[in-house]
Amino acid sequence: MEGQNYKQLFDNIKEHAKLELEYSKLTLAEKLSILLSRAIVVTILIIFGAGVMLLLLWAFAKWMIAVTGSLWVGAVIAIAAVALLALLVYGYRKQLIINPVTRFVTKLLLTPEE
Repeated sequence: MEGQNYKQLFDNIKEHAKLELEYSKLTLAEKLSILLSRAIVVTILIIFGAGVMLLLLWAFAKWMIAVTGSLWVGAVIAIAAVALLALLVYGYRKQLIINPVTRFVTKLLLTPEE
């Protein structure tokens, strides 16, 4: 009789472990789907943003050429503006990029399920 109780307890533990493993797999699949879909959206936005920035830079360079009257001076001013923007993004990369990504991933992976 006691051997039967142990067998039943072992079977229950084994079934519980299978269910927990399946739940973990589903949770991982859900979170990876969210993470990958967010990465795809961000990649698409970066591509579109790069196109917009290129057009804005071109318009700014044309405007600077018209203002200064010199192709080289206008181009150098436009390049300097982009370099300054790049330096600002690099200087504030922790606040602009690292912290938001870290918060998103941490919230996604460590938030308990409802």
